[in-house]
Amino acid sequence: MGFGPARPPVTEDIAGVIVKDIKSGEGKGATSEVPLAFQTGARAPLDPVALKTTRTKLIMFAGIIVAVLIALWLSV
Repeated sequence: MGFGPARPPVTEDIAGVIVKDIKSGEGKGATSEVPLAFQTGARAPLDPVALKTTRTKLIMFAGIIVAVLIALWLSV
């Protein structure tokens, strides 16, 4: 099937068949879009602010651990 000007126009018969196919398929399959509130098991979109906060806390925690290890190493 061609695209653009080479494609033949959709006739009323073809449009009717398309509408009939869409109506006959309603409710039989999964929907293409599901609101976030109804998704189960899906990951939430990543929030850049939350990622930055988590990354900052992880770096601070790692720094404290390194400082404690250096203090223990120097005290021996």
